[in-house]
Amino acid sequence: MQLLAISRILAKEEYKIKIITPTTSPDTLTEVIKEAKNALCLGVTALTGYSIIDGLRICREVKKRYPKLPIIWGGWHPSILPKETVADADIDIAVKGQGERTFFELVHALEHKENISKIMGIAYKDRRGNVIENPDRPLESLDNFPPMPYHLVDVEKFILPMEFGKRSLTYYTSYGCPYNCIFCVESIVNKCRWVGLSPEKAADEITDIKNKYNLDSIQIIDSNFFTSEDRARKFAQRLIQNKTNIKWGDVNGRIREMSRYKRNTWGLMKESGLSCVLVGTESGDNETLAFMRKGLTVSDTIKFTGICAEFDIKILSSFLVGFPRYKTARENFLSVEREINSAFRLIDRMYKIYPRIRTMFALYLPYPSSGLFEQSKKIGLEIPNNLEGWSDYLVAAEDATKQKVRQKWITPKQARKILMTSVYIFFFLDPDSFAMVTGKIKNIILKSVLKIGFSFGKAIAVIRWKLKYFGLPVDFYVYNYFRQHLNLFKN
Repeated sequence: MQLLAISRILAKEEYKIKIITPTTSPDTLTEVIKEAKNALCLGVTALTGYSIIDGLRICREVKKRYPKLPIIWGGWHPSILPKETVADADIDIAVKGQGERTFFELVHALEHKENISKIMGIAYKDRRGNVIENPDRPLESLDNFPPMPYHLVDVEKFILPMEFGKRSLTYYTSYGCPYNCIFCVESIVNKCRWVGLSPEKAADEITDIKNKYNLDSIQIIDSNFFTSEDRARKFAQRLIQNKTNIKWGDVNGRIREMSRYKRNTWGLMKESGLSCVLVGTESGDNETLAFMRKGLTVSDTIKFTGICAEFDIKILSSFLVGFPRYKTARENFLSVEREINSAFRLIDRMYKIYPRIRTMFALYLPYPSSGLFEQSKKIGLEIPNNLEGWSDYLVAAEDATKQKVRQKWITPKQARKILMTSVYIFFFLDPDSFAMVTGKIKNIILKSVLKIGFSFGKAIAVIRWKLKYFGLPVDFYVYNYFRQHLNLFKN
């Protein structure tokens, strides 16, 4: 979505744009090198983690062949550490934060060989090789931009089965988040600012792409869609008015704010197709929630779960554990264990109210300038000192055999327990998992074999969760092997 977003103004001006991803191209390096030959610039988007090393590998090969081609990085990681990103020898410019207008201005400047020193929202190398960071760019209303140019990619390759539909595409209606949770990078990148499409325009665009690509569902990936009840209500009303007939899900919001919505607003959202919401439940302990600056209590979560049960709207519930709140390792180990146990108790309470919940866990790992970063360094967190070093700086590994625990305040056993519950036990406890991961399988025999395996895995997971027993994880590693070697689990 990031590459489509930064292309939309340029696409309207009919620039030739080539988007290359592992989804669209089996050999991204060869195709990038081919397209770079006569290109004006190369743009790369990167999250912290494995995408950095992949991006650097491609950029190094491109620079060997075309040393004068400007290489521009954007996305979450360059937005958090723009100067360190540009300090890499093979990167010329980093775009910070919202990139649509910035990238548009950069391309125009490069095309006409103009000075980029006045372009807001970038870091770059000057002619002497010095890294310069320009002032941040204010957020711009998304209503100012053309619709997302899905025509630039083979859309069929990005349409996936979700728990709320068989043909789903990603879309976003807003950018940023107005809140200031202690762990989040939104406050670093966007300074607690938020901009969104008008609800009418968002609904109209969704209606258009639904009809154009024969979708039955849309995955809305905003950082915070539900900032305003009035906006959510008008969005739902417009979908109903348009007779869009689409399921919308994975929609992010805050529990307390959504719990205060009127029942008729929830009714309208359900009628318009709202199928599942993503919320940061974060903790089962009120003291920890206050420490996180979540503006939330356990009672709010219980109330919210009841509302979702009433309207049968699935909950995607994320938890975050492992805060370095104390000076000694032992104090922190005990504190983390309390966080895990309180989360488990809350999850059990939520399941009793409503079983249609998919739970996700993550271990806290701070970014520079975020809350607790300095405290984390004092008790042993090792921070990468260059761009490549961030390629394995992950919150949690998807592959259990490659899990690396950087947090000195969390034991390896605790880290494994969190990964095991998140990717294994909660996968099987989710009533929609099997249908979602086998949605594209046409072979009836294969699906039947997988169903037998799924039933066996679910029986073990249910027993483990009921007993809260995470020892002797042979079943977990067997599941992990299949997870890594079957394409079922990869979007």
